[in-house]
Amino acid sequence: MSVGVLLITHDDIGSSLLESLRQMLGTLPLPVKVLPIRHENEPLAFCYHAENLCRSLNKGHGVLVLTDLINATPCNIASSLIPNNRVRVVAGVNFPMLVKVMNYPKADLDTLANLALSGGCQGIMDVNSHSS
Repeated sequence: MSVGVLLITHDDIGSSLLESLRQMLGTLPLPVKVLPIRHENEPLAFCYHAENLCRSLNKGHGVLVLTDLINATPCNIASSLIPNNRVRVVAGVNFPMLVKVMNYPKADLDTLANLALSGGCQGIMDVNSHSS
């Protein structure tokens, strides 16, 4: 069994990241679902959908919830999952973070959350200062 991954992001950010990841890796080693948050819909409905997605992804090892922006609607919805589920929520999702997470499909939930944090940070670099 493995940890599930849920992307809760504004509009199609999560779907685009996931599609790029599939193009890069082919088959994904972890189960992943996306919940795109559109502002024309009611946030409470998204909480209900997030809860259902979280339950379907959790096969006993928890769910890593990745969201795009701290304190924005997607992050607030993700945070609502914390009290009733075995989840870790990490804000600031980016492509290097997802690649890092997918490279450790057997990691436990806490380790995967830490890998997401390190992958996200290590993937940000001033390219000018590293070029010759």
